Amino acid sequence: MSAKPNRRSISLKLAAIWDVGLKMNLHRAAIAFPLIPTAIALAARLHGLSDKPLWLDEIITQRRANLPISNLIENSLYNKQFPTYFIFVRAFDAPIINEWTLRLPSAIFSVIAVLLVTLIATEIQSRRAGVIAGVLMALSPFEVQLGQEARSYSLVSCFVFLALWGLVRIAKQLSSEVSFSRPPNRQLVSWAAYTIGTIGAINVLLVAAPWLLASNLAMAAIIRRSRSKQRKLTRNWMIAQAIILLTWLPGLVAMYLVADQDPLRGFHWLPLITLKYLWAVISDVYLFRPSDIITFEPLPTPFFGFGAAVVALALLGAWRLRANPMLLSVIGIAVIAMPITITVVSIVHAMLVPRYLIWSAGPFFVLAGVGTAALPRKFFPLAAMAIAVGGMLNLAPYYRYETKPRWDLAAAYLASNVQPGDSIFTNDDMAHYVLGAYGDRYHLDRKGLNTVFNTSDVTSRYAQEGQVWIVYGRTGQGSVDSEETFVKNWSVLGAPVSKKRFGQHVVVLHFDKNSKTDLKKTGANNILDP
Repeated sequence: MSAKPNRRSISLKLAAIWDVGLKMNLHRAAIAFPLIPTAIALAARLHGLSDKPLWLDEIITQRRANLPISNLIENSLYNKQFPTYFIFVRAFDAPIINEWTLRLPSAIFSVIAVLLVTLIATEIQSRRAGVIAGVLMALSPFEVQLGQEARSYSLVSCFVFLALWGLVRIAKQLSSEVSFSRPPNRQLVSWAAYTIGTIGAINVLLVAAPWLLASNLAMAAIIRRSRSKQRKLTRNWMIAQAIILLTWLPGLVAMYLVADQDPLRGFHWLPLITLKYLWAVISDVYLFRPSDIITFEPLPTPFFGFGAAVVALALLGAWRLRANPMLLSVIGIAVIAMPITITVVSIVHAMLVPRYLIWSAGPFFVLAGVGTAALPRKFFPLAAMAIAVGGMLNLAPYYRYETKPRWDLAAAYLASNVQPGDSIFTNDDMAHYVLGAYGDRYHLDRKGLNTVFNTSDVTSRYAQEGQVWIVYGRTGQGSVDSEETFVKNWSVLGAPVSKKRFGQHVVVLHFDKNSKTDLKKTGANNILDP
């Protein structure tokens, strides 16, 4: 008689072990799914992190981060930027340029942003949606490029996505008829994520301010549909907004007191909005086309139709979310808020630039993840494989393209060939600034480095010294004299001894009336003669 209870006891124990094992596997899967795109993002951003040289904006970061802290804060505010990011980068940087270390914080923030996008899509739809959204974000050439740039845009998007994750959780808890008062810890985490994320974003860059407006619009839609919970929800929202404004206003006041009073100063380099330029921006941000950071020109990709497929999936995702108006309102407003804001501002002054749209790309990929997860289950593995392969194919060319001017090669070349007493003239102050920064790495003597605005000053010095170096190059966006016009202006000095090109954007002319000998070639494999 004891055998039956024993067998029953064994069966119950085995069933309990199975249940525990199943729960553990589900728990591990819940942890593992978000880590898949996060690991891909980390590999994509650390690969070639120091291969591309710093461009003007990154040199500004490097120089500002090395200022005394009081000067750093004042310089940031004067240029209408909060010092938050630069204070953080200060711990990673050194006086001499080190691209890998300087860009590491941005790479880390970008990886965290991928994780948050994965969690947002998972919260909205499912783990499958989360993985697809995260993989798209991880492999986007636009996201990788900004994740490998020593500027604050990846930090801003990281904070915005933290806030968006909290907002999505609030909307989901309400739409799923979960009691608003339970569980308190879950509600607290959601509100804290929204509040901290919003505070962080708007205290890094003013370009994040539209998120504050977008989140209020989204919350208004949530409150309107929450019915019996409106009073408590409104109270919580007012508390969050009060905290946000109290932490933001002091910085705004300080910026108003310190900054240049012209609100559009520094934005005159932005190109006019044309259909061609608009298409270039859309291709860069949403269609997986890498671009030249100076000219905004889209670069060739092997899988051109991939971006169109992602757009189709995002539209499908939006269509599937129509059954949940709260979630659709939150994620939809997050996608369109920044493009609409820039369009409205551009009526008065052009403001459209790809990097200003960085935090609208993540919600767009969330919709694409939701759309992919909505496909029949039997098609999902094939769709996921196609997305991973297509994303990698379109990202791969980014690493070999020259997307930033090769001032590093020009500085190395000049440091190896310029003799004591020679003069170096750049085409503008910014070229002087960037060349000088890279010159410190290669021990280029700054004493001979000058900016020239006309040929007469150089002509007299050339007559006395007999040897000058003329440097033409683009350091950032904006209009400059063409290379042909610049070189033609120097025909008054005769024929140059040499003309060396460093990538697409930098040219060095050497004039020496006493010597016709060949110069040493530093980095000869990378320097292209025209």
